[in-house]
Order: sequence, then C-alpha cells, then structure tokens
Amino acid sequence: MQYRKDVDGLRSIAVLPVILYHAGISAFSGGYVGVDIFFVISGYLITGIISAEMAEGTFSVSNFYVRRIKRIFPALYFMMFATIIMSWFLLLPEHFRNFGKSVAATVFFGSNFFFWKQSGYFDEAAETKPLLHTWSLGVEEQFYILFPLFLFWLYRKRKNAGFAVTAVFAVSLLLSVFLTYRKPEMSFYLLPTRAWELMLGSMLALGVFRRTDNSAVLNVLSAAGFGMIAASVVLFNSATPFPGYSALLPCVGTALVIYAGERGVINRILSLRPLVFIGLLSYALYLWHWPFIAFRNYYKNLVGDVFFVSDWFAIGLTFLLAVISFYLVEQPFRRMKFTSPRRLFIGTAAVMALFTLAGAVVYKTDGMPSRMPESVSVVTDVQESTYRSTECYYRDPMKAKISNLCRMGDSDRLPSFIVWGDSHALSLTDGMNRYGQENGITGVFAGKSSCPPLRLVRILLNDVPTNCRQFNDIIFNEVTADAGIRDIFLVGRWEVYSGKPMLGNDFGTEITLDSAITKNVIEKDNLKVFEESLIRTVGSLERAGKNVYFVMDVPEVPYDVPSEMGKIEYFKHVFPALTSFVSSTLPYSHYEERNEDVLKVLERVRQKTNVKVIDIQNVFCKDGECRLTEGGKSLYADDDHLSIYGSKYVVEQGKWIFDDILKK
Repeated sequence: MQYRKDVDGLRSIAVLPVILYHAGISAFSGGYVGVDIFFVISGYLITGIISAEMAEGTFSVSNFYVRRIKRIFPALYFMMFATIIMSWFLLLPEHFRNFGKSVAATVFFGSNFFFWKQSGYFDEAAETKPLLHTWSLGVEEQFYILFPLFLFWLYRKRKNAGFAVTAVFAVSLLLSVFLTYRKPEMSFYLLPTRAWELMLGSMLALGVFRRTDNSAVLNVLSAAGFGMIAASVVLFNSATPFPGYSALLPCVGTALVIYAGERGVINRILSLRPLVFIGLLSYALYLWHWPFIAFRNYYKNLVGDVFFVSDWFAIGLTFLLAVISFYLVEQPFRRMKFTSPRRLFIGTAAVMALFTLAGAVVYKTDGMPSRMPESVSVVTDVQESTYRSTECYYRDPMKAKISNLCRMGDSDRLPSFIVWGDSHALSLTDGMNRYGQENGITGVFAGKSSCPPLRLVRILLNDVPTNCRQFNDIIFNEVTADAGIRDIFLVGRWEVYSGKPMLGNDFGTEITLDSAITKNVIEKDNLKVFEESLIRTVGSLERAGKNVYFVMDVPEVPYDVPSEMGKIEYFKHVFPALTSFVSSTLPYSHYEERNEDVLKVLERVRQKTNVKVIDIQNVFCKDGECRLTEGGKSLYADDDHLSIYGSKYVVEQGKWIFDDILKK
C-alpha cells in the first residue's frame, strides 16, 4: 500500500483535539471524537495493507501479528511501566487496587470491557483512572485479532469483501444507534458498536465508493470532510449522545478527507512537515497524554493554581514524553529484526505475564496499604453516624412516633428535645448522644433522607414525589402533642432547599420544594417555597409552646473529604518538599456563596418569628478557611456528612450553646 503523508497529517488532527479536550481546553469540548478519526484511519490502513498483500500472495497471519506487536506493544508497555511506578507513589490503596485490575485488563486487550463495567467515559470518577484511555486500544486490538482472519477467510472463499464489510458496517451502525440511547456506556466502549467506524475505513480501502479524478470535486470533499471534523470537535460535548448518529459527523468527515487523496485542498495542508511529524508521534502522544492528566485530576481538589498542574504544562509534558518514547522505544523496536516470529511471541507472552502478575499482586494485596504512613489510615478510617440505621433513619413514615424514635443521651429519662431534619441532622446525633449522657438529658432523633423539616411541603427528587410530607406531618403532630419536648432543632441541607445545586456524591440530583397548599401546581421556585414553609413551620411550633432552633448546615465540600485528606497525608509523605502546594482546608468564600440565600431568608424569618439560629460553621471556619480535619482525623464521613468524630467535635466545641439551651 502506497504511503500517504496526508494520512499521517490526519492523525495529528485526530490526536490534538483529544489532548486538548482532556487537558480541559473548553474550545475543544468535542475533542474526544479524535478517537473516532483514529478508528476510521486504522480501518483504512489495515485493510489496505492486508488486501494488497493478499492480492500479491504475500499475506501471512503471523507476519501481520508480528508487525502489530512491534508497532503497539513496546510503547504501550513502556507507558504502563511508568504509570505503575507513578501510581505507587500517588494513589491511595483503594484506587491503586482498582488500578491493578485495569493493568491486567489492558494486558489482555479487555480494558474497554473493564471500564464499561466501572463507569461512563464522561463520569467524574473516570477522570482519575490512569489507564482509561486504553479502552480504545482494546477496541483496536480486538479488531486486529478478528478482522485479518475474517478478511483472509473472505479471500480464500472468493467472497465479495466489499459487500461483506459493508454489511458489517450497516449492522454495527444500527446497533450503535440503538444502544446509544438505551445502554450508552456499552455503546461507547465495545467493539460491536464501534466496528462500523473501522469498517468505514475498510470500505474506502476496498474501493466500495466509486473513485473520481475531478479536482474540483475532490477539493470540495476534502474541505467538507475537514469542516465536519471541526464542527464535531467544537460543537459536541459530554452531553452529546455518542457514538450513534452523532459519530457519523467526524467519521464521515474523516472518510471524505481520506477519499479526496493527496490532491485535496485540505490534504495538501495535512502533508506539511509539522503536521506529518505530529501524526508520526500520534500514538505516543495518545499513550502519554492521559496518565499525567489523570494524576493531575486525582489531586485537583487539593493543589492550588500552580504551573506544574496547569493545562499547558500537561500538554508540554505530553509532547516531551512522546518524543522520548517515539525515538527511544517505538522506532528502535519497529526496526528490530526477528529471525523467528515464535521468539517474538514467546517474549511478548512473557512480558504480558509479568505485567499481569504485577497487576494481580497490586489487586490481591488491596493496593499495598503498607506503603502508607499511619496518618493516612487515621484520616481515611471514618465512621458514619450510628443513627444512620434502619431503626433510626431508614424507617417507615407511619412508625415515626415519639415512642419509636431513636434516643440520644440518658435513656432513663423522658425526652426534652428533638433533632429533626434530613441526613444532615446526623451532624448532631452522635455528639448530642454523648452530651446527653454526660449531662443527664434525653432527646430523640427524627430524620429522613432529602426531607427538610418543613410543614406542608411536597418534596420531589428528579421530579419524582417522595413521602416526605407524610413523615413531617406525623413528626409535627407528635412533637406538638408532647408537652415534655420543649426544644426543637431543625437541621437540613438548607443551601440545596434554597435553590443551590447538589454537590459531591449527589451532583446531578435535583430537589424540588413544592407548596402542598397549592394543589396540582409545581412552582419550581425553591427559594420562595422554602421561605414560606420555614415561616409556617416555626410559627406553628412556637404557637404550640416550643423553642425553635434553626441549625445552619455544616460547610459542604465538593469532594470526598476522607479520601482527599488521605491523599494529602500520602503526598506529604512522598513529596515533603511540595507540601506547600496542597491545601487541607476549604475557602470560607465557598461556604458564603452556598449559603447566601439561606442567610437572607433567615433575616426575614426572624422578623416574623422568634426562631434562634445556631451557626455551627463557626466551629469549622476561621480567618477565611474552614477546617476539614482535627487532630489528624477527618471531621467528615464523605463530602457533606459529618463522621461520628466530627459530630462529637461540633457538639463539644459548641457545648456552651447547648448548655444555655438544654440546662435551663
């Protein structure tokens, strides 16, 4: 098959958007389509090479695999070796353990299956997996194993290869379109739904499309094809259903550019030396760009705005590593001569076995926690509230009677207070339990997930109604009928109920507050409903003779605190000289921004009621920073719920407040 410089130049158009997209350059929001460009190019080149050799009678399956091994394996395993070393120094045990599995999956060309089962390509969790990008290599390697045998069989049986490849193209495309909207992760990762992209390149190589020598037509096709590629790179984003119909734009565009040949107007530009050089580096660039970006993403919540984790540093380092890999690994191995394919296959199998063993050891030893200093296990070993149980929290609303509620404090006394709210009410329970035991005071806990302690409000999660109102009605009636309960602590994730979006583990979940007084009308105005219902709830409780305390929420954190603090402790252990670049606190401005509407509502509520506000953020925040740990231990169990230690710490630090309230 005749070498085409423009095709190597086209590789640069494939790899550069991928790098820029992963580096976080917003103008390249659809840069992930570079992988699809690669697929079309691979289908075209591999089919062209095999069909030409078959026509000449020189094709050999073993020689084909020898060439593929020499082309793919050395650079891949060099990158994997370096990534294993970096992961040893950078990943916590739970993440290093999962990385070990991904190493084994990559060795056996199955990383696309592995990552399909783990998460979606665009999920935030995928951003920190160092070998995520090998999913596309898995697809190509599966293609390299199966397609030559399929094409060889067609040739031996004198079947129409063009017709057969077109049939595979059509079936795969239909399957891709069908699954993209039903099982998007499956459609994204697996060969059956990606094969049509490779087959499109094969159809070009097999001459399925009638050729033309009309220069004007070729120029139009070349320009149109590049325009389709550019449009997909700029207009697509992570919300675009993909692959399916959408992948036709970059893939057909790539096919048009290849079809136009070296005389096409864009093809002549692609043949320029700088683009050809980047194209020659494209495999190495693709291999090396993601691990560093993944490690950067792994620490992005903790590292400040410093150059060595910037987008452009990542891009520059990618090119440096790619050049080193290309000249010192990739090229020497491609020029290497083997007297016997058998020796190469045995050597390859040995390397594969060695890397599989390494991955298995990492996985079986649970990520080798012995690497960690003790401070890591101290900060990551957290316990969530003991009240987050079936008996206390995940209960049938109809059983929410005072006599059935879980108690805090002295179990021999009747309750004098209640902590009422959603899961954030658990921030007080363990601390109040110890406080009550020490001071001979008893309280009860009434909590339900995503259920603010507000009267006559319907709560919808992603537009699906919950039984929150029923629960709150029962608690309200029970509390107002019990003369012994004097003090009511209302606790909730108020910033969300006032209209702020969910953060952390709940990102993407939408909570709607709807006034239950207005029948069959959902206002979708959380702030308005929140204010009206808070005034109504506090007023009703005060008229029943209760003292009402509005407890401000703990600072929400946009990441899992124990895990991130564990990273900091390990980072300090491995790179003590770089400790100044990481931060273990949350800016107070984040808390202010999240709670600004809540504070405005409270000002108006206090004008109409006697509600008292307990601002427990004062325990966390000082001098513009909010602490997330104390004494080397995490105050949080995740991103927005306190651990048992955190709950006890909050109540202990605010003891004077509770003394003033509960010891009257």
